[in-house]
Amino acid sequence: MKHDYSDVAEFHLDTRVSKAGYGFNFLDSLWSLDNSLILNWDNVNQNIHPEVLKGFRLTIARLAEEVSASYTSNVWNYFRKYLLETEFYNGGLITSELILNIKANLSKEDEYKLGTIRALLRNWLSWNFSGLEQGIEETLDKIVLKGNDKGKAVAHHCPHTGPYTLTEQQSLLVWAGNAFTCQLISLEEFAWFYTIYSTARRSSQIRALRVADLKVKSDSKGLKYELDIPRAKQRGGKFREESRSICISEDMYLVLKNLIEHNKKRVGKYVPDLTTEYSNELPIFLNENRFKEINSLNQFKDKLKTTPDYFHATKNIVDELSRSLSRKCDAISERTSDYIHFTPVRCRRTRATNLVRHGITGVQMAYLMDHSDTQQLKVYTAHTHELALRIFEHMNDPMTFLATKFEGRLIEDEREARRGQDITSRIYKGDNKQIGNCGGSPSCQAGMKACLLCDQFQPLLYAPWDELFLDLLEEVEQRHKEGASELVIKSYDLQLSRVKAILDACDKRIKIEEIGA
Repeated sequence: MKHDYSDVAEFHLDTRVSKAGYGFNFLDSLWSLDNSLILNWDNVNQNIHPEVLKGFRLTIARLAEEVSASYTSNVWNYFRKYLLETEFYNGGLITSELILNIKANLSKEDEYKLGTIRALLRNWLSWNFSGLEQGIEETLDKIVLKGNDKGKAVAHHCPHTGPYTLTEQQSLLVWAGNAFTCQLISLEEFAWFYTIYSTARRSSQIRALRVADLKVKSDSKGLKYELDIPRAKQRGGKFREESRSICISEDMYLVLKNLIEHNKKRVGKYVPDLTTEYSNELPIFLNENRFKEINSLNQFKDKLKTTPDYFHATKNIVDELSRSLSRKCDAISERTSDYIHFTPVRCRRTRATNLVRHGITGVQMAYLMDHSDTQQLKVYTAHTHELALRIFEHMNDPMTFLATKFEGRLIEDEREARRGQDITSRIYKGDNKQIGNCGGSPSCQAGMKACLLCDQFQPLLYAPWDELFLDLLEEVEQRHKEGASELVIKSYDLQLSRVKAILDACDKRIKIEEIGA
């Protein structure tokens, strides 16, 4: 049975592309997600409410684009089998009562499946698709579930929709930096990622930013970088009527400054007489199509006066930026051994969780999260414990996935390195034993630990990786004895994971060569 999806803003293309690169038509019954996984929509309960089917298909389509085929398939199957095909679903909207009935009738061993369904529904809500009862979010936040055998989906810290762990945060930042350096993501995408991640503000607030909001000040202590962020959700308030200033890093300042200069060149094609005064009124994230409709400074002024948000990026534009980042992201979660799903909501939940770790709550936290009061903070702070064990205590599954990333970069001899003739490209561990070569810029002097995280690093096959792993563990132990904070201790997890992944890649290569011999 064919349904009409034309009224849904999200529905703009019939053809989608899965994370694995497989095209599928939104309106078809069969969706190929990779070389082995196919979703057959003819197998979905035929009595499903039209709005539920619409929301379900749109949510699954978007997940297919942004996360792995296996996870998408699992979510689709669990929702179909454990919700739509149960005696509790009567063909209506998805309600709180339905969720509670399903929970009450699942065994403790199967409760984690409802956790997967909850993750689906949270994305469904976040993307504002139809088919869900109003107020269901509160029920999703309240229910407590027993995790699966690996402890991957417990309480509110869902590994697909909840806050990122410290290791996941590091992985995301490393990925974004590498992806931008390698031109896998655009300047605008990188700036959107950096701003959303660093500020943890709502997308609507970041869309409202203008050039004049980015500031640099000088005092006796040096340069200070600030960003005035417009407030959101103020009843009766006007566009950009009120803002709050936050301090930002020099790196973030430079990223936004570069985007601004890029945007000025874009706008200059349509408004060649743009003055310095009015260039400060340009959005940082803009809608270029709107500038195509004007050809003079006076027209620009008139639009600013009558429709102040006219030139700012629309919700659809920034949603596509987030989607594009999530589709391209190949950072791996230590909790799931799968790709990390990037969304602005997760960044916001992460910021709140990090604040709680530092003992910040109540009014102070409300201010930092830009809430008018403390009522909404519970959703972010209900559970603040780390779900994952120390990464080097349970690395096997995730590292199998990550190790494949290093297999193509391993070199048996320095002559195979991209900069093999350049002795400055050599990377050493602490005792001056070479572990690989830098394949990137000669000007980079980031140091060995940073090299381990960089996509330009080429590991030597026969380097003492086991020694380096033990060295790092000893360093962790020493920092622990010195009284270093948990945040400092956790900062070693990503380096340890990379060394373990390289070890696995080396072992695999050596075994293959031994068999061939």
